[in-house]
Amino acid sequence: MTRFLTMGVLSLCFAVPALAASSALHSGKYEGLMLAVTPQQQVEGYYAEEMGEGVTRGCTFYLQGKPGALTTWGQEAYPGSIAASGDGVTLTVEQGRQHPGCLNVLMPEIATGLDLSQTASKNWIGLVTVSADKAYLQKTPGAKVAKRPYIVKRDVVGVLAYKDGWAQVEFVNAEGRSFIGWISQDQYSRLAAPTAQN
Repeated sequence: MTRFLTMGVLSLCFAVPALAASSALHSGKYEGLMLAVTPQQQVEGYYAEEMGEGVTRGCTFYLQGKPGALTTWGQEAYPGSIAASGDGVTLTVEQGRQHPGCLNVLMPEIATGLDLSQTASKNWIGLVTVSADKAYLQKTPGAKVAKRPYIVKRDVVGVLAYKDGWAQVEFVNAEGRSFIGWISQDQYSRLAAPTAQN
């Protein structure tokens, strides 16, 4: 009997670290959410969802911070949190439907925990927003070739690396095709959560 108890306790000891490892957040696409885990174990995200055909309604907002204490923002900032779940993440923003356009698009569960399944795994270390009207995806930092795929103002892209004032970014289009290249720091803005007003 003692031997079985010892074996049971040892089994639990090995299972707990495995469960802890599986509960870590990972960069990727989670349905309408782009999520990046930074080297500092912070998260950066962009949620975008559209509803309807022809005339569409859209819901978009950014998020940034520690997983348990995020700031989400569109026009106004609201607190939230994100946690790993079985096959994806659970995003909770109590006032999430107050972001512009989100009332009729975002599920009410956002207030108590909206489960999002992972649709693509990525190696993003951050997210940036394109600030240039047109940014060509160069093969190497410093290159200036115009006949390349490009991204446009307000596109949100995942960052794979930073080097010498350049960012290697990945753009995923609506069909799920991925385009990777380098853009210079004058062509993008890093996400910056609004600071609290006093």
